[in-house]
Amino acid sequence: MKRIAGIDIGTNSVLYSLFDVRGQSIIDESHFERHSPRIGKRLAGRKKPLITEASYGGLKMILARCIRHAETGGADEILVAATNPLRLAQNGARIRARLENDLGRRVVILSPDREAYLAFLAAAGPLQKGRAALVIDLGGGSTEFVVYQGDKRRAFVSLPAGAVSLTEKFDSEMSVDPGDFPRFEKMLAPYGRKLKNLRPYVQAPVKLVGGTSTALAYLKDRDVFHKRRGVAMTRAEIERYVYLLSSLGLNCRRQLLTADKKRAEIIFAGAFWLHYVLKVLDIEKAVATPWGLRHGMVLDYLKQGTFTA
Repeated sequence: MKRIAGIDIGTNSVLYSLFDVRGQSIIDESHFERHSPRIGKRLAGRKKPLITEASYGGLKMILARCIRHAETGGADEILVAATNPLRLAQNGARIRARLENDLGRRVVILSPDREAYLAFLAAAGPLQKGRAALVIDLGGGSTEFVVYQGDKRRAFVSLPAGAVSLTEKFDSEMSVDPGDFPRFEKMLAPYGRKLKNLRPYVQAPVKLVGGTSTALAYLKDRDVFHKRRGVAMTRAEIERYVYLLSSLGLNCRRQLLTADKKRAEIIFAGAFWLHYVLKVLDIEKAVATPWGLRHGMVLDYLKQGTFTA
């Protein structure tokens, strides 16, 4: 049996999975780790965004540990991909080169459309001819929206808004006054206007990918991480979580998010952004799936026999 590891370096998290592979398309996640080095913190909105030496050191240590685990676990391939933080940082290419030198492994910086495709592949899978789906991949520093119909991409939008960057913008690490919600929506309005090309597809199945959507689904169903097809959530349910999270301090949020306590600081902003997106697009229901970029990386590798940016 073949084993493949997938490592996703995001703005907030490093996600590592080791997969058992059967055939050309069946993967079973035998091991999963989530780390929160938040290397993209305070990158958004800076004239010269840089990943600091301290952030690099923490990231390298985490990746080295994940790679050692994969090697010890008999991984035949180890796929490492980075998204928004290395795209955004002025020294992102240099950080990638240092990681490759220090870890002895190739690191791919994914373009936004490539990231969206891989998230779509994980969340929706191959579509029958004529069928369409919309996948919303809400990360720490960016959000990708992609629509495929059959094997053709019909729409794609990438916005520089995510749970980490919006937490900094809203200053919402602690409890939030609902009286500030209209101001937050006004701040998001320029992003909302860029979603108009997606409106013809909002009747298609909508899949939610990323840490925010999975954390919210966990509040509804503690078994979400074991549900490949995900957990259905209504816009009204997400709105209730927005108000609940706004009323809680950091410690209470941590107690609520027992599966991912380090997300407590950024969960409100992520939930508020997700609810705003669904409202702008007039989407009443979506399915949050625990499958994401790292699953898509492995599925694409099995399909193509290689892994590229």
